[in-house]
Amino acid sequence: MRKISFALSIILLLTLVLSVPVSADTMLIMSRPGHWAQKYIDELALEHDIGSVFKDVDLNGYITVEDFQKTVRLIIDENYEGAPDSLLREAVVYEFTRLWAEKTGTSLDEIMVIQMIVYDDTDKIYPKYNHAIMVAYMNDIAKGKGQGIFDPKSKTTYGELATLAYFTDKAIKDNVQAGPPSFAAGSLETRATYSVLQDKVVFDFELFSHHTRPIDLTFSSGQQFELVITDESGNEVYRYSDGKFFTMMLVNRTINPGESLKWQDEWDMTNKDGVKLTSGKYKAEITILAYEYEGTEIDKGQLTKTVEFSLD
Repeated sequence: MRKISFALSIILLLTLVLSVPVSADTMLIMSRPGHWAQKYIDELALEHDIGSVFKDVDLNGYITVEDFQKTVRLIIDENYEGAPDSLLREAVVYEFTRLWAEKTGTSLDEIMVIQMIVYDDTDKIYPKYNHAIMVAYMNDIAKGKGQGIFDPKSKTTYGELATLAYFTDKAIKDNVQAGPPSFAAGSLETRATYSVLQDKVVFDFELFSHHTRPIDLTFSSGQQFELVITDESGNEVYRYSDGKFFTMMLVNRTINPGESLKWQDEWDMTNKDGVKLTSGKYKAEITILAYEYEGTEIDKGQLTKTVEFSLD
């Protein structure tokens, strides 16, 4: 008796127990093992009738515009009428990331990204696509080909198409389920990004106002923020205020509605013993030191932000 693959067995069991309708095309797709992308095709086939694109296709073969469009319509947007600029990996990942942003109500161009070299061949990515490819990396839509390679100029295969569709769909669902961050009107929000450069880490951070009118913040001294970096063991390797002197006087600053106060700090990757650090995982805790506005004490949760990063 011919052995039935594990994946097909699962589908048959779901069909019998849960009365899930499974097409013949889906069963054929589900029972085809071997390729690295097969597990993502199996997952997609559980929810979508993808046989018109992936049945009997060579997963190492290059996709067509028509099959890209069909895949998007089947999995992400049934009304999709667009197309990537080309079928190269950089353009296809850009288009999937643009779709993710559209479906989650996010402005792709306004997303702040980590300014670090994720891929060794970043310089080969067309500038138009670079920001979106970093957003895709941060949101687990696309992680490159491994070993620090993105390979932007190679043609997209059917295996890659299925994988990108799967992770884009997952990222959209995860975002919708989590919902956007909730910041009540009349609150403040600390935001932060970082850039790992050759010999330093640069932190850019801001205190954003969700108030509907200008507010005046009060700082108890000339020091308006503190930034503390700790290693994996919790040992403090850097503190912004160490060795600095600040004026001991009240400082007032005004934030208009929808605007922010901004700061920047740099860490030269040297710990408190003067040792240059080149690897490891670290945590930066940023605290804005405003203590009240117009006589009202500020919730400390609105004034802090933690950023985790690695040195390679």
